Amino acid sequence: MSLRRLELDTAWGPLLLAGGSRAGEGTLVLLPQLKLALDAGRPCRALTPMTTTVLSHGHMDHLAGLGYWASQRQLHSLAPARVLAPAAIAPRIRRLLALFAELEGGQPYPVEVLAVAAGDRHRLRRDMELDFFATEHWVPTLGTRLSWVKTHLRSDLAGEPEEEILRRRNAGEPVTEEARVPILAYGADSGPGLLERPPEALRAEVLLLECSFFRASDRARAARYGHLHLEDLLAAAPRLSCRHLVLLHPSRRHRLREVEEILVERLAPHLSCRLHHLFVDWE
Repeated sequence: MSLRRLELDTAWGPLLLAGGSRAGEGTLVLLPQLKLALDAGRPCRALTPMTTTVLSHGHMDHLAGLGYWASQRQLHSLAPARVLAPAAIAPRIRRLLALFAELEGGQPYPVEVLAVAAGDRHRLRRDMELDFFATEHWVPTLGTRLSWVKTHLRSDLAGEPEEEILRRRNAGEPVTEEARVPILAYGADSGPGLLERPPEALRAEVLLLECSFFRASDRARAARYGHLHLEDLLAAAPRLSCRHLVLLHPSRRHRLREVEEILVERLAPHLSCRLHHLFVDWE
């Protein structure tokens, strides 16, 4: 099964996404430039090089590829890696990986499992940072936001002579400050409450949201299981400030061709951003 691939323009530069998503079967979003996976719902060769995997929650369609990923990294003698998992399930994720390694009869996988919670920040690399927010699903679930961390001269020093700035730096005074540019937000699995909250968590240039159901008859089902319906996105469309909206997680109750037609006809005309998707039919 080939993953879908997107190249999206951002302030940071072209951002590459690869992945696929189908509700109940697997959601996998890869950012190869950052070696970052947002959920690992399917075993996939392209998953192996990722050095950080973020798990949004404990459902199998979002973590079924985790053991494969850890095993493949060990098989190919790759550098240690990390999993960022909601604190509610992190201990069980550690036990799960330990059990997989035990079943394989080898050494423990070189994978560290870190517990994260809503409001936490994690430095992915010097210029990229992750922060986490709660979503509205029926099990503990975290969304993830990726921010570009830029370092620039302190605003109060603007206009100062270069000699003065150098003097202050040599005296040990910080002369720079950090600014964060939200590049991507991943809403994971969530009901409409996520779209009704203050918009800080979802304020990003690239917004990844699920849209599981599209027919009027499925509104109650969407609400019961903590998923988004097309009508929820239509209601939120005027408030979305992203450059790119990427949709995930369509239910098997819908054919993908049908879903694509609905999005073009009903949702796209109400958006001020570009509309994309990572829908796949997994084999």
